[in-house]
Amino acid sequence: MLILGVDPGTVNLGYGIVDGEEEMHMVDCGVINVSSRVPMEERLRSLYDRLSQIIANHRPSEVAIEDPFIGHNVRSAFAIGRAQAIAILAAANKGLPVYYY
Repeated sequence: MLILGVDPGTVNLGYGIVDGEEEMHMVDCGVINVSSRVPMEERLRSLYDRLSQIIANHRPSEVAIEDPFIGHNVRSAFAIGRAQAIAILAAANKGLPVYYY
């Protein structure tokens, strides 16, 4: 069973794919980088397109997404929430269950 883990961000979105069939081992990992100079709607579209491509290439069984930590910077928390929503949508469009950690 392949599991896609996502660490959401609107400039740097981290991901890792592990195979949990027997012993857990790393299949792929990386960071999707988008320039902070690009308007938010374009960043979100780019993140969605690239994450959707990763899902299409690896075909995970489920997706685990980090819940945003809400500290003192509310603006940052909203941005991370947008990236989390993109990851949820990419998973939902492929019918994948999403779990939060």
